[in-house]
Amino acid sequence: MSSDVFEQAKGHFHRYAGPLDLPRRYPRCDILEHLTTPDCAIEHRLTFQRDDGSLQVGQAYRVQFNDDRGPYKGGIRFHPDVDLAEMKALAFWMYLKTAVVDIPFGGAKGGVTVDYPSLSLQEKERLTKRYATVMLDVIGPEKDIPAPDVNTGEREMAWILDEWRMIHGRYQRGVVTGKPISMGGSQGRREATGRGVVFTLIEAARDAKLKVSGATAAVQGFGNVGGTAALLLHELGVRVTAVSDLTGAIRNSKGLGVPAVAAHVKAGNKLVDYPEAERFDRDGLMTEPVDMLVLAALENAVTETNAPCVRARLVAEGANGPVHPDAVDILREQGVTVVPDILCNAGGATVSYFEWVQNRQEFYWPLERVNAELERVMLEAYRQVADLAREHKVTLREAAYRIAIERVAEAAVRRGAQ
Repeated sequence: MSSDVFEQAKGHFHRYAGPLDLPRRYPRCDILEHLTTPDCAIEHRLTFQRDDGSLQVGQAYRVQFNDDRGPYKGGIRFHPDVDLAEMKALAFWMYLKTAVVDIPFGGAKGGVTVDYPSLSLQEKERLTKRYATVMLDVIGPEKDIPAPDVNTGEREMAWILDEWRMIHGRYQRGVVTGKPISMGGSQGRREATGRGVVFTLIEAARDAKLKVSGATAAVQGFGNVGGTAALLLHELGVRVTAVSDLTGAIRNSKGLGVPAVAAHVKAGNKLVDYPEAERFDRDGLMTEPVDMLVLAALENAVTETNAPCVRARLVAEGANGPVHPDAVDILREQGVTVVPDILCNAGGATVSYFEWVQNRQEFYWPLERVNAELERVMLEAYRQVADLAREHKVTLREAAYRIAIERVAEAAVRRGAQ
């Protein structure tokens, strides 16, 4: 991750905040500085024991970014490229994301710089619980609520909940979201981000007068988000012709049997070993001749270098920041509609909010209600963004930023002097 990723995120913000003229509307509030400065950025040495008895030292982070609208909310990722700048940028995007879909959270993000997949199961548990311990005074159900992110999932959230309970001596299921259902997790949480991606992408397709059934799509990232999106698109009659993951990419111009590909990967096989498809360079997926391109991997997948070669009509940002700022204008000039990350991938944050609500009430919803409420929130948010974009003749990204910034700025000023 580039060290200037947070500066890139702030550059996006200032670009889209400019027309709102916030300094004039809120004089003597230093509102732009307030909205672009983290409330708290923690960098902590984390030491955990390996199975051979040796100790390994890593860097642990947690950034809390703007609680004007509610408690901090954001994932935990364990990855070799984790650094403080990345955490700041992701926490920044998170508070804007929750504002776009109008759920009462701020933004946060945490992680550890570590090659997590290389650890044994016992080492992973020790690392995760150690992270929970060093962040003991930082997280909490009414302060900062973590969730899964890269290389973390239900298992890690269960470990954090257990460590928090052992230290505090009481259950507070809402201390994390994305937990196993048996421990207070929500139905539908695992698929929520990918489902939200599809809800917004399909609405964008309808606005573009693109017939969904029979349309073509490529999906970068066949993990939780991309895999779910691919399956749902397949169910809607979209012909998914190419998918990729860390092992490489596969394609079939006649359409991949997405359920069969998912079963192949779930069985422990490499994606690229799927027999009924052609292997190709995964970087080439961005330039596949498809109607829809879903970006569900890491940041900066589309840059100024490959943006001119993007051939999709619609791009859905299922990951955080997959289109580099330098590529945004290139795609716009090519007539490519981009459903921005702060709207497109907000489904996970939304169902995390539902989970937190259920934990506070100790009353749990059936899957049908979760999915119906998620669809309502995502479609309402998309419609507000699309209508504003049409009214002011701006991109969906600029409209989404305007809505988010307006909501947080108003909350910040109404709170009074800080």
